[in-house]
Amino acid sequence: MPEELSVNLHDLYFDPRNPRLIGDFDDKDQKKMFRYLITDIGVDDLLESIAASGLFEADPIIVSQRTAGVYYVIEGNRRLAALKLLSGERPDDGLPMPSVPEVPPAIAQTFSSLKVQSGWTPELLQAYLGYKHVTASREWSPEAKAKFVFEHAGGDLSENNLRKFARTLGTKYPTLRRWLIAYLTLRQAERKGSFDPTKAPAKGYFGAFYTLLGGQQAQKFLDLQDAPLTETPVPEGRMKQLGEFISWTIGTKETPSVVNSRQQKPFEQVLASPKALAHFRIKRDLDSSLLYTEYNAEEIAAKFREAAYSIEDCLTKLLDVQDNANVREAFDDLENAFRKAKYNMGNPAGKAKE
Repeated sequence: MPEELSVNLHDLYFDPRNPRLIGDFDDKDQKKMFRYLITDIGVDDLLESIAASGLFEADPIIVSQRTAGVYYVIEGNRRLAALKLLSGERPDDGLPMPSVPEVPPAIAQTFSSLKVQSGWTPELLQAYLGYKHVTASREWSPEAKAKFVFEHAGGDLSENNLRKFARTLGTKYPTLRRWLIAYLTLRQAERKGSFDPTKAPAKGYFGAFYTLLGGQQAQKFLDLQDAPLTETPVPEGRMKQLGEFISWTIGTKETPSVVNSRQQKPFEQVLASPKALAHFRIKRDLDSSLLYTEYNAEEIAAKFREAAYSIEDCLTKLLDVQDNANVREAFDDLENAFRKAKYNMGNPAGKAKE
């Protein structure tokens, strides 16, 4: 059963395994984790709330004791960062700080010794954190969810184990598997040197990557189809393609991405077409690459037929309206469009002029 303790604020440490902390951290990176929670996650709401009303003790701070008198916070790292700021502690890295409100003396006195809980079993902890941050209203980001599952799966990524895990978290196995594939793919790319999260242009890159990676053609491109889930989801022979995919969907601060999650359908069409993909690799332009897809040819043919049928429908009525100024103007537009289309159809390359 969990045990309640009173622990000095200075004896509480950030946990590098916390799913909110995206990136490589270890126990020594306390200042770095402090900064990440302040800037990348944000604690402004907690600063105002705790300064005005104190710490809400019904929501437990859960800790793990590493050595005598040293406790790492498993649940409550944002609150720990806010409490440190309100108590005068700073990351001391010279970067901008949030506005820290003044704390009434009566409330400030409660910060020195905090009530925490220790001794949570792994099963109880998984159920609590899973409900609170994975399925309930106080959700983590998709990447944090994936990290949580990976850290708590104990290295067993078998379907049977993950299905049990999914039930504990109140989610579905396919969803859980997609989270993990995206998370593990980026970890693999980072180890191979084709991805550096510190150079990503925005902290919300995982959502777009996760969405685009879920497409059928994207999975074919990286040979992810129905592969057993391991810590290296992408085959060694597809490392070049993985680097390309990350460049297109995440990019860097110097070379931004060229595809976002709302463009999944056209991106899938380009990935499915060798000609379009070859153009996309050179031009890095999704719209122009779509012109080279087989799907685009069918779409244009359908529009031509639709236009022809519309004109046929008008033929029997033209004698009654042929002198109407609006009809004459519209017919001129039609003739101009036809001349342009005829010219482009006669282009030896068989493509529209750029």
